[in-house]
Amino acid sequence: MTSGTLEKPLDVGGPLSRRAAALANVRWFRALAWRALRDGGPRAELRASNARAAARIVLHQAKREALVARLARQALDASV
Repeated sequence: MTSGTLEKPLDVGGPLSRRAAALANVRWFRALAWRALRDGGPRAELRASNARAAARIVLHQAKREALVARLARQALDASV
């Protein structure tokens, strides 16, 4: 007897997996910033601000990659 379910292929390296990875990285950097402030170690404010800056860089890069991918898809669709 065959199963009636369809198996969806994994989106490895596709836009969804890149977005998920970027969001995971942003969450990790933000958590790192909170830990730095909570720990109160040496130069905690500087470490926290660096972690927040890294999160902003990851978000900015992910948005840029999404824009480039969208423009490339539109260019391919227009040429066909």
